[in-house]
Amino acid sequence: MITSQQKLAALRALDRRRFIQVSAGSLAYVATGCDQRKESVESRSSRVIVGVPGEESLQLDAQQLWVTSLPLMALNDNGEYEGRLAERWEHSPDFREWTYYLRRGVRWHDGHAVTAHDIKFWLELLCSPDVLEFAPGSFESIDVLNDYTVRVRQRGRMWNDYRWEYPQFPRHLLEHLDTKQFWDWDFWKHPVGAGPYRFVRYEPQTMMEFEANPDFYSEKPRIARVVAKFVGQGGLADLLAGNVDAITRVDPAWIPTLAADPRFRLYHSTDYPSFATIAWQHRDPLFRDVRVRRAMTLAINRRELAQLQHFPADAPLADGPVTRRQLQRGGLEEPLPYDPVQSRALLDAAGWREQ
Repeated sequence: MITSQQKLAALRALDRRRFIQVSAGSLAYVATGCDQRKESVESRSSRVIVGVPGEESLQLDAQQLWVTSLPLMALNDNGEYEGRLAERWEHSPDFREWTYYLRRGVRWHDGHAVTAHDIKFWLELLCSPDVLEFAPGSFESIDVLNDYTVRVRQRGRMWNDYRWEYPQFPRHLLEHLDTKQFWDWDFWKHPVGAGPYRFVRYEPQTMMEFEANPDFYSEKPRIARVVAKFVGQGGLADLLAGNVDAITRVDPAWIPTLAADPRFRLYHSTDYPSFATIAWQHRDPLFRDVRVRRAMTLAINRRELAQLQHFPADAPLADGPVTRRQLQRGGLEEPLPYDPVQSRALLDAAGWREQ
């Protein structure tokens, strides 16, 4: 398994994770010092235009919408959880019951207070048969203890961490909408959240624009405005022409050229990491013997494959599944090396012979 983990510093006062989320992907190219754009991206009066692939980005899982809202908590660059809407939390010894204490004074962009009732409503909605973003029955109970405390009891041990990192949206604007039309709600084109950016305007087939939230509970981002410009697949032409400041994806064949161009800077994110995986089918008679599977792994120069795929030079290798939190924390176990001699010995021991 090969994964892109390297993550460079983005713009100082804009949370690095948030900038990459605006860019909507695990790989982004950002124009720096282009002649076409004299304004500094670190200026508080600046605007950044991000090329995103098509209007499918208006769906709930799109990162444009994430910057308008906040999760209960999120991983920082060290792989540790930090509070967002939740100021603090506690869990039972079996990790099944979680109690979240919300920050007081946090408001949705329309001025309404964020409360525990919003959290309960949203988690239940995501489990509903009409939405199924989370599996039905994920929770045994969701109880509002007071306006700023919610207790969630789940079935089994802690399931996917990212669910606590899911963006939250307001009950008072959504509770009367038809859940059967959830994915087509007009709300997604005019989102209201409590995040560092608030929605400004939407132009079909063209763009969505966001501005820094003046009522944000934490430090306000230096980038005053972010424009998500719909550029079709890739947007490389727009980047080269200076029509956008960043694109979220690029054909791997272009990475060496762009990386060598001083106008651009490459950012990698472990928020939504890219993986290249080789998996052995255990049910196939050829690979049932663990010695054979190990020999095949030792026979492949995975570092060379990573270079051919234009992964960063320090992209980690792993011999099994890893979590996003492990990637951010680092310290993965040393993977099997490229060792043709040992590979051949194992195949010999397993009864394989060259023909």
